[in-house]
Amino acid sequence: MSTPEHTMPLPPDALPSDGRVSDGRVSDAPPSPAVPSDRAEALRPQVAALVSRSTDGLISVRELLDSTEPLAALGVSSLSLLRLVDAVEETYGVFVDLGDRTFHTEDLRGLTERLIRLGAEATP
Repeated sequence: MSTPEHTMPLPPDALPSDGRVSDGRVSDAPPSPAVPSDRAEALRPQVAALVSRSTDGLISVRELLDSTEPLAALGVSSLSLLRLVDAVEETYGVFVDLGDRTFHTEDLRGLTERLIRLGAEATP
């Protein structure tokens, strides 16, 4: 009986030289630059408000700010994600690629940092 392919160890040359692995998959993309925490903290409440509105208020801003769970685990549906992307693109003028599956698994902090890397800025 042979070992299933999905349980076999990776050969040493299967990992990139810097060892970047995400969600169990090797990534060829360069590591994301660090996001200054003050920028993220300024933008997080605004992004939480957009997420809350995209769910018609089913998930409160406070719940989003207090959670480290992925948005989907909090109850953000695929329809809400579409509404959120529209609101983000309109509000911040950035393009969000729905084909990027990590968008569906991020928490509020990860989403906020992603938006900053895409060029979103906090508005007064």
